[in-house]
Amino acid sequence: MFGVEDGVVQNLTLIAGMVGGGLSSTVIVFAGAINALAGVLSMSMGTYLSSKAERDVSAATGSENGTSAGTSPVRDALVMATAYAFGALVPIVPFAAGFLSRGAALGVAMILALLTLFLLGYGKAMVSHQSRVRSGLEMLVLASAAGLAGFLLGAIARGVFNLDV
Repeated sequence: MFGVEDGVVQNLTLIAGMVGGGLSSTVIVFAGAINALAGVLSMSMGTYLSSKAERDVSAATGSENGTSAGTSPVRDALVMATAYAFGALVPIVPFAAGFLSRGAALGVAMILALLTLFLLGYGKAMVSHQSRVRSGLEMLVLASAAGLAGFLLGAIARGVFNLDV
């Protein structure tokens, strides 16, 4: 769940900022893809190192309580990479489609991202026995704030730097 949420929010915020900055859909897809790859690498390496450290500490202290004993750093890293990649692609797809204007693509990207995040929150609540709608709305509101912040920063940068790309 963590990887999907992080990929969606990070790339949605970046993409919203680029739309606010007036950048072309081609630039948005290119930068979004590079950001997705950078996130996949960063998140999977961090997961690998964290998982390996947890396993090593448990082995060194003899406190293997079953959770870290079965930890596979490579498997954990692959799961994170896959989850992040899926999430990061969600807001890119409407721009890569090529037949939508930037504004329409941003609208579709927002809807897809918010739906994805709502369903993640809903699913998390099912497992943790929390309020499903509340959990879904919590993720949706936080992501909306990040997307809005990205758009506003892009719009401000467009005005300050007189961007025309």
